[in-house]
Amino acid sequence: MSEYPVNRGIGKPVEFKGLKSQYLFIFAGGLLAVFVAFIVLFMAGVNQWLCIGFIVSASLLL
Repeated sequence: MSEYPVNRGIGKPVEFKGLKSQYLFIFAGGLLAVFVAFIVLFMAGVNQWLCIGFIVSASLLL
């Protein structure tokens, strides 16, 4: 089992492998939004491959 160090000094923001906490929240929120968009598109009856293509491109842009 490998552990990932979360580097946090006194009065400093959380940092994970060089990423500051605000960017981690933006990335996590973006992935959640992409997942919800996939669910909405799929439930709306959009073609499966079109959904996958859109989600892959949106994830790469994120």
